[in-house]
Amino acid sequence: MAGQDDRKDGPRPASRTAPWPPAQVEVKPDPVDDTRQYAASVVSPLRYPGAKRQLVPLIERIIAGNVPPPRLFVEPFCGGATTALRLAGTGVVEHVVLADGDPLVAAFWYTAAFDTTWLIDAMREVPVTVERWKWWRNCNSTSVRDLALKCLFLNRTTFSGILHGWAGPIGGLNQNAETKYKIDCRFNKDALAQRISAVGQLADTGHILEVWSHDWGTSLDLVGSRYRGLVGPEEAVVYLDPPYVEKAPYLYQWSFQDDQHRALAQVLSGDTPFRWLLSYDDNALARALYPPAERHHVLHAMHRYTAAGLKADEKKGKRQRTVRAELLVTNFPDIPESDDYHVVGDTTCVSCQKADSADADRS
Repeated sequence: MAGQDDRKDGPRPASRTAPWPPAQVEVKPDPVDDTRQYAASVVSPLRYPGAKRQLVPLIERIIAGNVPPPRLFVEPFCGGATTALRLAGTGVVEHVVLADGDPLVAAFWYTAAFDTTWLIDAMREVPVTVERWKWWRNCNSTSVRDLALKCLFLNRTTFSGILHGWAGPIGGLNQNAETKYKIDCRFNKDALAQRISAVGQLADTGHILEVWSHDWGTSLDLVGSRYRGLVGPEEAVVYLDPPYVEKAPYLYQWSFQDDQHRALAQVLSGDTPFRWLLSYDDNALARALYPPAERHHVLHAMHRYTAAGLKADEKKGKRQRTVRAELLVTNFPDIPESDDYHVVGDTTCVSCQKADSADADRS
């Protein structure tokens, strides 16, 4: 198979038009043209508030440090799907299922995977203007194609990629001449076409099996029911990245309340027919719901990532950035050593105990 560098017209066009049957999980996927495009720092066509791409190497390390290697990777809060795209495209996992409770997001990923050519053509034809932004804001179509294009357009033209109703277009409704960034500054159609094409190729080759428009609870049930007998509990991995605890109502159209965070914790504390990883912005509720326990590990990521803040600087009139630490919780049995995180409550690690004490002082 020719590599991407041998082509003048980029990756081969996608041809898959329907999800794969669950039994496809037993078939090794075909290779992609070029794994390097999936290892890039930005691989997703979507900009997503709180995207966890900086955590992907840590997740990769944990998965690689355990056996057997996973054949199925499911992401119920897929959002920008950076984790699933990278792990599937680089061969860390064989097959992935994407799912999201937001119909806009689910429609986008379904269309990018199984209606790739249409989405690319429609994206190229759409005018990137404030008038079109207003049109999409008011569009109430339930067509999967319309929802997919609406998601992509609003995501690439709205402040921080926020789909929720409070955020306005990049550069403001008036697009003043003195405004540094205009509405189309994040809408590079050639780059988007390449990224969407890469998603289609993952579906073509059997790496992306399905896309579900379901909430996390239904998605977890489907992992057990649709793939029962096809993959063992050690061969299936679910990665959950719930919406922010504090800022979710401002960032996401479909956000979580405290009772939903607790319901998720209750499910994961029981017997699950899969291995799982969970990421949270470090906060008191997450630490209370997931204390160190025999059935799972709690990791504190030592790096910091930046997420879109909500408070405006009164003097500058600009929205500020909030820097947060990250918690990773997992029932993977073996945690490889790393300078990028420490195991919370590890009594055998002196440096970990010092870090835990510092974390407690900051809380």
